[in-house]
Amino acid sequence: MEVITSRAKGVVDESPLVADKAFNNHDKNDGHHVSPFDNHTIQVGRDGIEVVLAQGLDEDAFKRTLSAATRATIGIDIEPHWEPCEDIDECWRHKEHRPVHPGDAIVGRWIGLVDPLEPEQDWEEMLKGGLQTALETQVIVFAVRGVSRTCTHQLVRSRRASFHQQSQRASYMGDAPEFRMPESVWKNPTIRDSWIQAVRVAWEAYRMAAVAGVSYQDARFILPEGTTGFILCEYPLREFLNVYAYRACSMFQWEIVEVFRQMREVLIHAHPWLEPHVKISCEKTKGALDAGAWQEGTPAVAHHCTFQGWERVDEQCDFPWARETNRSFRSERHGIG
Repeated sequence: MEVITSRAKGVVDESPLVADKAFNNHDKNDGHHVSPFDNHTIQVGRDGIEVVLAQGLDEDAFKRTLSAATRATIGIDIEPHWEPCEDIDECWRHKEHRPVHPGDAIVGRWIGLVDPLEPEQDWEEMLKGGLQTALETQVIVFAVRGVSRTCTHQLVRSRRASFHQQSQRASYMGDAPEFRMPESVWKNPTIRDSWIQAVRVAWEAYRMAAVAGVSYQDARFILPEGTTGFILCEYPLREFLNVYAYRACSMFQWEIVEVFRQMREVLIHAHPWLEPHVKISCEKTKGALDAGAWQEGTPAVAHHCTFQGWERVDEQCDFPWARETNRSFRSERHGIG
């Protein structure tokens, strides 16, 4: 196969912008900047993906805030209720301890709202709907390990979330960094073997560049998109619920679907009361759109498909209501498959 380059091989750009002097390379590496995924491993399909809840919710504080926000939006007359602290120094060590009134020397812990009708019984109302802005007051953080750059490129598209990803620019990814191979490739022996050969060649080209003094930020260009790493995903709860409803759908790329479904699992394990609220968008619907052709009361007619893409959902999604005839959106102009 012919390869065409944009310039003759002897022509070099001498600009300081591309001088490749300031960034980390083998000469500057103190031994700490080496990827933990230098393990000569090819992970197949969803194997080896791990999600941990790195930061959960302060449930008591969150419920108090949701209750206060709900009541504020409907104008209920409430007053903050404080529990005085005897040990002022100890009080100030805790974030929920504040002056009772501005300028007061007295400090205390806010324990709720004074309401003779329903003291703190309405916090869950905001999770069900209405003005949900108070769901942004607390942030959850997931540590995700073993996902490919293909997956993280999708994860970071969420606009109201923050991400802290393993750097291929600052660290040496290793002589043979872990790689993820799709199931569709693994089950085809001919394609599988050619991929393994290509990965080995990429590993060696990367190692050679690093040994020759090329910075890690430039050497990484040869690494496959299937190279794995880790990423911290930080979501306000409201954003996570919205992104999960969209990205956990089976019609999206299988790796990111696996990540979000694991996120739900670890989040629900830590906070079981969130279980009814962490759902894919189709699970929030009621009834099928083509119910006349199906027996009432079966799972196939419980919901309808809300997928907004151009692909066909038949045989791809694992929900019984995923049918082309049962979708709320089907493009009149475009289609895939």
